[in-house]
Amino acid sequence: MVATEKQVDKLEIRILGPLEISREGRLLPIRAPRLQAALGALLLRVGEVVTLDHLVASIWGEDTPSDPANQVATCISMIRRRLRDFGVQHNALVTQPPGYRFVADGVKVDTITALQLRSAAQERISEGDLEGALPILKEALSLWRGPVLSGISRPEWAAEVHRWEEEYVSLRSVCSDVQLQLGRYEELTSELSAFTQKFPLLEQPRGVLMTALARSGRQADALQLYRNTSAYLRDELGVTPGKQLRQLHEQILKGTLPSSATDSPPEPPVARAPQELPAAVPGQGTAGTSPTITAGPCLLPGDLAEFTGRQEEVQRLQAALAPTEGSVPLVLLVGPGGTGKTALAVHTAHRLRPAFSDGQLYMNLRGMSGQPVAPEEALARFLRELGLPGPLPETLDERAESYRRLLADRRMLIVLDDAADARQVLPLLPGTASCAVLVTSRTRLTTIPTTRVLELEVFERQQALTLLALLVGRDRVSAEPEVAEQLVAYCGHLPLAVRILGAKLASKPHWTLRKAAARLADERRRLDELAHEDLEVRASLELSHQGISPAARQLFRRLALVAASDFGDWVCAPLADLPLADAEDLLEELLDARLLDVVSPDDAGEPRYRMHDLVRLYALEQVHDLEPQEQRVAALVRLGMTTLALADRAHRTVCGGDFTVVHNLAQPPSVPADILDRVGRDSLAWYEADRLTISALCRQLAEQDQDELAWDLAATCRCQFSLRFHFDEWRETHEVALRAARLHGNERGAAAMLLGLGDLHLTKRNYAQAVPLLEESQELFRKVNDEYGYALALRKAACADRIQGRFEKALSRWQECLPILRAAADIEAQAQVLRWSGQTLLEIGRRQAAADLLHEARRIVDGFQGRSAAQVRLSLGEHQLALGEPDLAEQEFAWGLEAAAHNGDLSGHCYALWGLGWCDMLRGRHAEGEERFQQALELARGIHDPLLESDVLIGLAAARQGMGNPGDAVALLEEGAGLCRQMNAPARLDRFRNALASVSRGVPWYQSYFADPDDAASAGSSI
Repeated sequence: MVATEKQVDKLEIRILGPLEISREGRLLPIRAPRLQAALGALLLRVGEVVTLDHLVASIWGEDTPSDPANQVATCISMIRRRLRDFGVQHNALVTQPPGYRFVADGVKVDTITALQLRSAAQERISEGDLEGALPILKEALSLWRGPVLSGISRPEWAAEVHRWEEEYVSLRSVCSDVQLQLGRYEELTSELSAFTQKFPLLEQPRGVLMTALARSGRQADALQLYRNTSAYLRDELGVTPGKQLRQLHEQILKGTLPSSATDSPPEPPVARAPQELPAAVPGQGTAGTSPTITAGPCLLPGDLAEFTGRQEEVQRLQAALAPTEGSVPLVLLVGPGGTGKTALAVHTAHRLRPAFSDGQLYMNLRGMSGQPVAPEEALARFLRELGLPGPLPETLDERAESYRRLLADRRMLIVLDDAADARQVLPLLPGTASCAVLVTSRTRLTTIPTTRVLELEVFERQQALTLLALLVGRDRVSAEPEVAEQLVAYCGHLPLAVRILGAKLASKPHWTLRKAAARLADERRRLDELAHEDLEVRASLELSHQGISPAARQLFRRLALVAASDFGDWVCAPLADLPLADAEDLLEELLDARLLDVVSPDDAGEPRYRMHDLVRLYALEQVHDLEPQEQRVAALVRLGMTTLALADRAHRTVCGGDFTVVHNLAQPPSVPADILDRVGRDSLAWYEADRLTISALCRQLAEQDQDELAWDLAATCRCQFSLRFHFDEWRETHEVALRAARLHGNERGAAAMLLGLGDLHLTKRNYAQAVPLLEESQELFRKVNDEYGYALALRKAACADRIQGRFEKALSRWQECLPILRAAADIEAQAQVLRWSGQTLLEIGRRQAAADLLHEARRIVDGFQGRSAAQVRLSLGEHQLALGEPDLAEQEFAWGLEAAAHNGDLSGHCYALWGLGWCDMLRGRHAEGEERFQQALELARGIHDPLLESDVLIGLAAARQGMGNPGDAVALLEEGAGLCRQMNAPARLDRFRNALASVSRGVPWYQSYFADPDDAASAGSSI
């Protein structure tokens, strides 16, 4: 057994077969199809961020729900709870934009174990220890218990599932090679007989089985297996066995097959690592004999001894370049500079030499240099290598014809490295399918016919660490593992950068990894450090930079000013100070030069763009060298003004207008029509996609003394932050804008930011922190004579009074601010104050006065599209519950539920479910109520709202008691009471104490929960 990482929670997950989750011998059943699908999607990409779109497609296919983000969040929350209840202490499921990630730390996942075992076996094989490798390989193969995630697989998982099927086939092939070399013919025959039945089209394992049968004295069986294989291939595919299998058949017939592996030493299995095995390439590899490489021109550069990673890409390239009967196999390997395109192409070409026995041609076309190789020059060299007699033809067409004639029916591989465009490549293509072509380029050459494109990205973390270890030595990496991870992170996992760093460290054995990390930590010097001898990251980037237009260079360097991890195309217009269409053309130029990457589309289906960390450092050098401070700030301000205008549209969508927000006194910016057409139509989706851009921009504007724009942008986004519970962005934007406002003596801006921060703590139920901030905000608004801002802060302070039981003070404060809000024509804030006042009156038993205020709020929001319209309806539903009218209450809650889902209002959604659950309870439908409350509880916990959670817990306790489970009810009530103590909410705590006392007496207290004024005094909702 190979040692794996420590199992902190002793949790084991298996997906190589049916989904199975176990801990200490106990199984965790996951039967809900939605949860199975969500888990499957995450586990197939364990350790990676799985996008929201992929999760939605995996769970619902084409039947996407109306609020997919909320539904996925609910699924994730339920999985987290199931894991917690199962005894898993750490959070294995983390939220990480643009989706979620399953963290395997402390979890034994069979796919990870399989890769660890494969690596361990490869090490044994490379050391010549075949006996030690065999049990490890068999242990790895035993992890497969059937088809991957059998029973719950989805079409969206086809690529991942296929990968693990190929991994199984590859492991089986290596294991068979080891068994064959060790002479374990009987066990090999037994195992491969079953395997070939499962994978009947693979010729290589059938060849190994024929060899094992023949060497164990069963020549007749070996020959019969060949006849069966030949018939099967003819019937199924209309083809004959490949050359390798035919040669093996002839050897067995003539009795010339070596009697053992030692008579004809085979190629070591390590030469075909599990994920690097070719997919049935005719003429490549043998069953127990070394491949034959005939003489022919080989212009390939030497293969890298420390080549690592890219196993899947090697396998795909080998399969795609296999000679065929149709068109010429042609693969275009595309990727940014430094991703290792040349190394991968050369490595694959060397592995394919047995399949292309007539030779391998190579040419560096120098496409990214100032002097690319002309096709006439490339053809001249190739023709001389191919032995063209006499003088070279004069014209390009004549040289291309001679080239194709010499290549006809010859098995040759042509590698064209660093191509600039299709015109450079097309004359160099052969005319017959016996040849294959592998092209590398930084751009897609889409006009080349019948091309397969393979996109190359940066390394995964482990691949980068493996390369570093190969270059500097495993001992140095294992001595400082955390520093090694920091080093490859500084390199952005770019293979070229890791290779440069490794070469530098190898040349300086006296350096510790920590010393190298300290030198790389300074971003201003990082590109200087990533240079060694003739290798330099900056030089690689300069090649791409030189090939774009001056306007594209300007946009490129200004995009480095965008501090967010990714961005939408709309940001290019204000940065370049151009119409969106012109800016998009420049953006496409940057994409073609591979200076930008496209990442997953956002919720609105629009693509997002990202600049690699090292590319951004290069762009920052350019913008600081070529543009003065004034130009850089002007570009940021244009971006800030456009962002503010878009944020204002999102705010108006949720709040129904320019309500509940204080702006600076400047003329409000407008959104250019072209940007509005692109992203302004769905402003909520725009906000969700660009909220990290907003946060980064607030910080940058504050740092550049643009405090007015910074605090206005933060204040305008407060409603969105609140609606989606984006607490981190809320806090960060307001704190940086507050510091900037205070630094510049901007008291009105400081008041607005204090209002926002007080509201943040209020939403998080931190009342002790909220009240001082709101009171300071009121004082500053008074100081600058801003009555409207004062009223907005006062109404929020009253909310804290209500929750902490100071009901009369809350009502008095709301009464004070209501005339100011009416004078400002703020419909949203008026409705909020009337609704909160009505709820408070309802809580203290003044039902008629509460009804008057709630109906007044209803009249105000009649026809209104803001968030308050739904919240008023929810409060009216609660009023109907108090009147004992569940049917009327249900109408209000159902309307509120639909509106909340439309607005993405998670707390409103939770409140509506809570109300519908109580409607079920008043009708005696306890099981239905329990289901509603359970859904609401998952939502409340998902948005980390302890007040909402406490409301739902008391409803769930009522349902459990009604279903005959008083023990569950007591546990839930005690949990809710604990939350009330944490929040310092004494009035809410009283209702839990009353309910606990009733349960202990066996009294069904919930039947009169809303009807009894004493109970109703604590039954108010949380929003």
